Amino acid sequence: MKKIILIAAFFVAASAFGQIWTSFEEPEIFTVEYVDTGDATIAHDLLNNSDEPFVDFTSTGGELGFNASYSPYDTPGTGLTDGDFVGVTDASPSGSNPYPDGAQGYIMSDIDGNFILEFDPIDTGVNNITSMTMDYFIADTGYEGDGTQNETGSDRLRIYIKDLTNATEIDILDTTGNDINDLEIQGAWIHADLDLSPLIGSTVQLVIEARTNSAAEAFYFDNIIFSSLVGFENSNKDAFTLYPNPATNGYISIISESKELKHITVYDILGNERLNTSLSEEKLDISQLHSGVYILKIIQGPNYMTKKLIVK
Repeated sequence: MKKIILIAAFFVAASAFGQIWTSFEEPEIFTVEYVDTGDATIAHDLLNNSDEPFVDFTSTGGELGFNASYSPYDTPGTGLTDGDFVGVTDASPSGSNPYPDGAQGYIMSDIDGNFILEFDPIDTGVNNITSMTMDYFIADTGYEGDGTQNETGSDRLRIYIKDLTNATEIDILDTTGNDINDLEIQGAWIHADLDLSPLIGSTVQLVIEARTNSAAEAFYFDNIIFSSLVGFENSNKDAFTLYPNPATNGYISIISESKELKHITVYDILGNERLNTSLSEEKLDISQLHSGVYILKIIQGPNYMTKKLIVK
């Protein structure tokens, strides 16, 4: 019997306040394989190596930070010591499956053991966090085993929220007990929503645990957002087209069919207002914004939208 846990909730686009996220856009990109310098026979923390993909990231007031670790099979193998594609990358699953947000994401493949990625803990009470959304992609169809054994050929992916306050866990996806092929969830981006409102006042942490033994068996992750429902809904997000995003030339274009004035506000990650203007044309000057992640709010007549803006 197939069993897959995927908890869904209605997601309302929030204002700049109470949003914490990562699309893995801040870390620098290296296109080589990551080589673990630790002992593949024992569990250990993974470290960023010079000129190799970032497996860890410390938040500097921008995107959500994360930390990776490794745990071997019961009968240890080579692990990541032979060089594998893990960490932050700009290599998407395929040309027809780009990253949902920005140009970068996180990959885990050919781990030969267990790869554990833990994100920064978040106090839901302080930040008024009531929702978590993310996108994940499962490549290939050659998975083996049902993930119940800690050994090669027993592939597994688990994504869950850890309630650190109450010592409980909530699964977003857990393939344990199934051959991943049988779940028929490969080959397309899957958007997951999780209602965190019952956990208001708790400290929560997103955790991803992966086990594979082939380079073709790859998991990709992007667009992780912890949000507050405080703010306003998008009345019609399709009323606006925004490009380029990420922005690199000091401007973006905001296109709509309406000729009414657009009222634009840009907030930084902490909710501080960085730009407030009205726009009668399509092109918005953002040259005063430093590299980073922002929330763009657009109001035009009855239509309004909030959108994450990345400036490089």
